[in-house]
Amino acid sequence: MAKHSMPAPGLSDNEQQNDVEEEVRTSAELSREWNEHEREIAEVGRQHQEELRIHGEDYRTFAEAARLAAENLRQVQEQLRVASEEARRSAEEARQAAEGLRRATEVALKATYDQAAILQELRETMIRYEEESGSDGCHSLST
Repeated sequence: MAKHSMPAPGLSDNEQQNDVEEEVRTSAELSREWNEHEREIAEVGRQHQEELRIHGEDYRTFAEAARLAAENLRQVQEQLRVASEEARRSAEEARQAAEGLRRATEVALKATYDQAAILQELRETMIRYEEESGSDGCHSLST
């Protein structure tokens, strides 16, 4: 800032007035420059705060997107868990159905063997009957 000086002795009032006016102008100019400098610093601070605010909003947006993605992933995992549980249930039902089919096949196979044995016995009985009937002179059942 400008120094305030005492008027030099021997200067006229007009010269002293000019010196004071020059000093006031210089002081006002320095004050304006200082105020401008302060405004520039304040503007840089505001810009920095705005950048921080924008970064904060970006971070919140990213965090929300990440949260939504995590929720979607959790839902997909739950769907996969349910699907795998249903697949296990279906596999168990298929195993039980196969076991039932195996038992039914065994029963049907045994019935087939039993039927074949019964038919064989019936055939043998018919043959014996025909043989006995043939020796007695009766008509045969076979044609």
